[in-house]
Amino acid sequence: MEITDPARVQALVQGLADEYSRRILLSAISKAKSVEDMSRENDIPLSTAYRRIHELLDAQMLVVERIIVTPDGKKYELLRSSYRAINVAFDGEKLKVDAVINEDVAEKLRRLWLSMRQVE
Repeated sequence: MEITDPARVQALVQGLADEYSRRILLSAISKAKSVEDMSRENDIPLSTAYRRIHELLDAQMLVVERIIVTPDGKKYELLRSSYRAINVAFDGEKLKVDAVINEDVAEKLRRLWLSMRQVE
């Protein structure tokens, strides 16, 4: 799918330009992970991981796949990359961005949406 919105293109390119953001995105393609897991696996300071993940959520490059509540009442999110692949190329005087949606995430969000609609 081609991304044509200039603001979206800019957000995707900025996310890919940052090394920590790239590590986070790559680690969350096949399996949803917590911020702590991604921080530890990618050797990223926890505060930096939280900051980058917040930016990636704002850019819709990451999505919350599910929220876990522990027996002691603590809550944490499992996050997943929105895309399986992103290709950036120069096309004349502009950037051309093609993205492959992470179908696992899209399907889970579709099922969640359908289940919420059935409750109404």
